[in-house]
Amino acid sequence: MAEMRREVSLPWGEAALGCHIPTASLQGVYAPPPLAACADAAEEARRALANPLDTPPLSELVQPGERVLILVDDHTRATPAAELLPAMLEQLRAGGVRDGDILILITHGTHRLSSTLEIKRKVGEEVYRRYRVLQHRAADEASQVFLGVTSRGTPVWVNRLVMEADRCLGIGHIGPSPYAGYSGGGKLILPGAAALDTIDANHSLVAVGFRRHGWVEGPCRQDIDEAAALTRLDLVLDVVLNQEEQVVRAFAGSPARVFQEGLPLARRVFEVPCPGQADVAITSGFPYDIDLYQAVRAVEYADVTVRPGGSIVLVAACPEGVGGDEFRELLTDRNRKPDDYLRDVVRRRGKVTFSVLGYFLARIRAEKELCIVCKGIPRSDLEAMGFHCPASLQAGVDALLQRYGPRARVVVFPHGSATIPVVP
Repeated sequence: MAEMRREVSLPWGEAALGCHIPTASLQGVYAPPPLAACADAAEEARRALANPLDTPPLSELVQPGERVLILVDDHTRATPAAELLPAMLEQLRAGGVRDGDILILITHGTHRLSSTLEIKRKVGEEVYRRYRVLQHRAADEASQVFLGVTSRGTPVWVNRLVMEADRCLGIGHIGPSPYAGYSGGGKLILPGAAALDTIDANHSLVAVGFRRHGWVEGPCRQDIDEAAALTRLDLVLDVVLNQEEQVVRAFAGSPARVFQEGLPLARRVFEVPCPGQADVAITSGFPYDIDLYQAVRAVEYADVTVRPGGSIVLVAACPEGVGGDEFRELLTDRNRKPDDYLRDVVRRRGKVTFSVLGYFLARIRAEKELCIVCKGIPRSDLEAMGFHCPASLQAGVDALLQRYGPRARVVVFPHGSATIPVVP
């Protein structure tokens, strides 16, 4: 009797990759149940801004003549700011704020700056033409102001524009974050508009949360909230997106309350019960597969579903490559052990975000085989970083099934960077 197989498909950049898996081995294709998008993202934003949590309506919060700063996340994030900004700007005009008193700041954290085209896509063509738009530079110390130290010892420097504005607002989304558990709320401040030293100090806390995905009670997320509370972030408009990156619901108000109210819905979108102890996990870096630095969060999430001695196959196009020469050089040093990465974190040697991710990958790689199907990075670099590179997804799957035998257990995550497996 012919072996029964099921075809599965995973996003791969602008395209998709498929493979066939024996039905006897396929434990499941895991993604949270779909949630319907709201009818109109702009109207949903207007609704949220008219009924804010713990703050007056925005049109009453501002006064004529006040200078207003609006923080938005960058091109690597799915927040549809171009659809949401008009509702916020309407409220500002209703409150008597002039266009010339409004400044929009792209909050990059440690990410590269956006191109002009990426900025226009993020904020919208009309907003780009009508308002001033600047970009935060984490390494530009002259543009930053010191606010104090958190209870966990993080010195807080932020872009001085945050403190010089009469009102500071934000637009973001509440979604999975391998560092903070979930994004949203004060994350526009840290890491978004913070200094590199502040980001490094905060992200040195991340290692505590290894394999504790969605953990918002952890020290990294709590430190973010404490740092944000030192600033003048008057109101945020955060949305929860479904797996198709469409707005499900918007929340407006104080950063802490917005995060509190939006988090349960975000968990419904991104968390999925999943069996553990699989032999093979196949996961896509989508929707964060612009480079390897972003895409490997899919490996971190899938890791908890795979037994020691198993394999993780990452499907990621990575059109912008590894994510920086420093990150590539860090991962290609095969003599480095997990402790070496941790010592770099403690000593602030290099970018802490790179060392933390190196630590995670080193620990995973010590227990499991990592494979990748990628077109944006040379095979030699991938192999030097410890990835096996099959000729195709199907070839890689077939080889692993042959290795693990007819009783092999396979799990698949089509949106791996935005799916948090919840393992018993």
